[in-house]
Order: sequence, then C-alpha cells, then structure tokens
Amino acid sequence: MEDQDPPSTRLIPDLPDEISVQIIARVPRSNHQTLCHVSRSWRSLLLGRLLFTLRSSLHCIEPTLYLHIRTHTENFIWISRWLVLNRGHSQFQSLPPPPNTVLGSAHVIAGPFLFSISGSLSANGSNMVQILDLRIGGQWSLGPRMLSARKSAAACFLDGRIYVIGGCLPSSEVWAESLNLFDENPQWVSIDSPVHLRSDFMYDGVVLSSRILAKSLVDPGVVAYDPSQNTGSCSTWAMVPEGLKLGWKRRSAVVNGILYTHDFMFEIKGYDAGKDKWRPVMGIDIFPKFPNCVQLLNFHGVLCVIWLQSSIENNTSEMVANWVGIGVTDLGSEGLHGSILWREIVALGVPCDSSILHSVVAEF
Repeated sequence: MEDQDPPSTRLIPDLPDEISVQIIARVPRSNHQTLCHVSRSWRSLLLGRLLFTLRSSLHCIEPTLYLHIRTHTENFIWISRWLVLNRGHSQFQSLPPPPNTVLGSAHVIAGPFLFSISGSLSANGSNMVQILDLRIGGQWSLGPRMLSARKSAAACFLDGRIYVIGGCLPSSEVWAESLNLFDENPQWVSIDSPVHLRSDFMYDGVVLSSRILAKSLVDPGVVAYDPSQNTGSCSTWAMVPEGLKLGWKRRSAVVNGILYTHDFMFEIKGYDAGKDKWRPVMGIDIFPKFPNCVQLLNFHGVLCVIWLQSSIENNTSEMVANWVGIGVTDLGSEGLHGSILWREIVALGVPCDSSILHSVVAEF
C-alpha cells in the first residue's frame, strides 16, 4: 500500500492533493488573492506553473483587459497607471506602479506576466525591463537588461521568446534582439537585420502567420521577421506587400488569423493576405462622432474595441471607457460581417484629459 501524506499536510483535509489541485484550478481567478491566505502551500500552488498549465488544459483560463492610462494628479503632475477591467464588472482595479517611471515603453504579455520594455528615461532611451506578476494583485521585479537602449520599440511574444525591434538608431549595432524565457538564465541575444529595412521609431508590432510584423511611421513602413527561418543571416527579414503597408494606419490586433486596424474615419478593416487588400467589417456602427484613444485587441478570440469618452458626452467629470466585443464572420466574396456580442461601460475615475498609452489582454 502506497504511503499517503498525513491529512494535516494536504491542501484540503481528507482529500488527496491530486483531487484538491483539480478543484482549486477551477476556482475563478478573482478569488485567488483570497485563497492565497489559506496556507503557504495554497499560495505556492496559486503562484506555480502547475496551476497555470492545469487551468489551460481544463479551459479555465480567463481573459482580462489591462489599460495603461496617462493621467495627472490634482497638481497637474503627469503620471501613468495600470487599470484592470474584467467582463461583467462595472468597477476597475488598480495595479501597483512600476519601480521606475518611463515613457514610450513597449509591452508584452507572456502567460501571467506583463513585460514593460525600454522607454524614455530622463529623455534618453533605456535598456530596462520591468516585469509585473499579474497574479494575486501584481508585483513588479526587474528583468535582464537589453543589449541596446531603446524608446518606442515594437515588441512581440512568440513561442516562448520576446522579440524587440527598433526604438534605437538604425545604425545601432543591435537593432533587434530576443529573449528566450525558457532558458534557465534568460539573456538577450542580438538578431541580425539588414540596414536598409531599419527605422528608429516603431509604432506597433503583431504576430501574423508566425511572422513578426513591426510598423514604423517612416520608410520602409512595415517590416516582417520570420523566426522559424533564422539562419543567422539577414535573409529572414522582408518587406511586406504594398496593400498591407498602406492600409495599416493605426493600432491593430490579430484575431483568428486576421489582422485588423481602423482608418482615420474609424472604420474597422481586416486584411486579406490573398488579395493584399483591406476589407471593411460591415454591419457594425459602434463609435461616437469623435472617439478618443481607440484600441483594438484580441480578447480570447473576439475582436475587442475600446475607446474613451469625455465628460461632455457622459455628463460626468470622469473619463469613461467603452469596450465592445465584436464577432466577425468571413463571408468570402461578400466580405467581413460583424455583430456586437457585448458592450460595457466603465468609469475609470481619471480626469477627462487622460489617455490610453497602451492596452493588453492576459489569459491565465
């Protein structure tokens, strides 16, 4: 007969730990902060990789929206805050501020971790990496420093690696680099890149068809990098088709293999790679006349659109966030058709001249 742990050391008395873990994994994440106070073993489980892996296999992961807001104090000192929005909750949560305040950082989600990468520190670029553990209220730590100092870089997460592109002079020795999070001691490594494709200020970055697309506001506009073809040479980089480059005007999101953005008239469009053209998403009319800080995100397979509204439109002194879930159906020759799945409004408790610096979705 196998030896069994005494009941006093089990996660739940009178139950084997294998069953207890299955039970705890199914508890909604909003309760985890309370559960971590049950015992040290519960806290260790809630912060461990086992629970994250198990929740993924049980399809219990929950998407959460994180907004990086630029606002100011009563003395008009500009600050930034991270706010948490959950579906079905009319109230937001605040996360602790990072240990170092930088502007123009790139942000990447990897599992339950938010990476805040580089940015302007005292008007100069920085190679700093700050990591926020989003579990149990959030806690910041410092990650390995990059090889190059950057500000306004493009960053993406793909297959266990973080890729950072641009944000420094095109002549920089290390214009692109990556970090393998699966390494025992992760360190940044340089990625060779052709000089003629480089630009300094990067505006956006996405993963599309296992390639990293980085967008800048100057020529060449958009560059593509294919990590799977990395041969140690510059041949893994390429220009993108003209239609993709010309139609990608604002922040974007990839949902179910389609790249979405919106134009200056706030019309949402999806990119058709086969025809190198952008197709409007028909059947939706969600925006007010002049929406503020429009963001597009992938919210657990749903195209999520969020924007801010001022007090004049809502008769309140606070800024209000509108976020909408859109289901998109590809009707082939008839184009893309959208339908509103849900719509929620959340008062953010920030002044009306606040803005969204960045937005990300984490699922764990």
